[in-house]
Amino acid sequence: MNLLVSTAFAKIDASAFGAVLDPIISNIFNPIVKLMFAIAIVVFAYGVFQVVWGGEESREKGKKSMLFGVIGMFIMMSAWGIIYLVANTVKSF
Repeated sequence: MNLLVSTAFAKIDASAFGAVLDPIISNIFNPIVKLMFAIAIVVFAYGVFQVVWGGEESREKGKKSMLFGVIGMFIMMSAWGIIYLVANTVKSF
């Protein structure tokens, strides 16, 4: 018994997918990442001010704020890199 199974092949058009992906990245992801990066910078600067002008207890809080600010900046830079890596990988097919 022979069964004929038809197969459909779809052509992947990277330029069309890139045309859809580019506005999403530039209008949604970039502003969110920039906003979160700015918040991380403000948290870091707040920690610096606490360390410089605060008392002993305030200095410990400032050090934690500075650490969280640096971690936040690292995460945002990593997110930006991952977004562009995935977008450029998908567009290259």
